Amino acid sequence: MRDSPKPAISRMAGLILPLPLMLGGCASFWDEVTSRDFSLKEKFQPAKPPLEVLQTTTDGDKRAKALAQLNEPLRHGGTQEQQDLVVKVLVDAATTDRQSLCRLRAIESMKKFKDPRVVEGLKEAYYRAGSFNPEIASVIRAQSLEALGATGNPEAVELLVKVANEPAVVGAEQDRQMKIDERTAAARALGNFREGDASVALLNILKADKDVALRDTARSSLQKITGHKAPADARMWEEYLAKDPASRESSWFRLASFWK
Repeated sequence: MRDSPKPAISRMAGLILPLPLMLGGCASFWDEVTSRDFSLKEKFQPAKPPLEVLQTTTDGDKRAKALAQLNEPLRHGGTQEQQDLVVKVLVDAATTDRQSLCRLRAIESMKKFKDPRVVEGLKEAYYRAGSFNPEIASVIRAQSLEALGATGNPEAVELLVKVANEPAVVGAEQDRQMKIDERTAAARALGNFREGDASVALLNILKADKDVALRDTARSSLQKITGHKAPADARMWEEYLAKDPASRESSWFRLASFWK
């Protein structure tokens, strides 16, 4: 008697179903398989260290992936020499790489660094983004500002305040939105700083801006800085900040007190 089809189908399913488990990360695997430079032999060879990849290939996808894998040597048992090399590689990539994805991946990695040179590198990345078309440049600038906030280094505050309080752009809707996106990134980043100038910049947004998303970000950052819960009302926040010791130390409040 011939076997019924059911057991045969079951046996086939038993062979097929474990395949995704064997691959261990389907999406990532197939992303690599469909890459134009995919090599089956290369896939199953030991991965090269990120720095070696960056020193030996000009392929943008591989470089971007390697840049995203870099960690701060001194915080992971490395030497000062390794630290200097990795910081230089990231700063160079974030400021001069001809591929926007490489710049963005370098900026993303620099978020995790505490080396003060990274702050200067991120500032430079912000100013040098103009080598790309306006849309990509705006994304790079916004990511640089977010990364500056993530460092928590007070040296980042001056640029963040400057961008947060830039005037609205007059012109095409796309140009206006790109500027708002950059200012929103700066306002979000300022939420990482207790420095009074950060609070005052956020207060100025509540006073002068009408964009709902930007105002909401400013309010959220003020709440994060102070722990004080209040709506996006400039008057309420101004009264609160006037009593807040950190805000009274800001240059804005000192100047206002001087003129009074």
